[in-house]
Amino acid sequence: MSDQQYNDSLGYNIHMVSHFIQNLYNEELSQYDLTHSQAKVIYLLAKYGDQTQSDLQKKLHIKASSMNGIVDSLLKHERIQKVSCSKDKRSKWITLTEKGLELHGNILRIIEEIESKASQGLSEEEQIIMVSWLKKMQANLKPSGRD
Repeated sequence: MSDQQYNDSLGYNIHMVSHFIQNLYNEELSQYDLTHSQAKVIYLLAKYGDQTQSDLQKKLHIKASSMNGIVDSLLKHERIQKVSCSKDKRSKWITLTEKGLELHGNILRIIEEIESKASQGLSEEEQIIMVSWLKKMQANLKPSGRD
């Protein structure tokens, strides 16, 4: 494969867009001492409520060791807390603290800004089509047995 073919390949261009978006998120979120991964946990907890660490890990499609690091950092900064499950004492629920909840509005604003920047020059129809294509690709590449 020539350099030109590589630069024009689907995978390369998706990777570059993902890389640039990740960098923008981390740059914007750094003012709140957050990483993109930590912000995703806060977002999921604010949107869907308390969850187990295992449930969050599955939604983020990351390894347990990565999830442990994210949870430890959020606990250290008092953005989340672990609460014992009344039905199963071995299970812990992850819940947002007031500090974590306060960050949610800032995270939503940053998401809107980055989405707007990334979609400049694309019509609403083009954006809908692109999301549809990306979802198909996700389904093609998702490891079996995962949602």
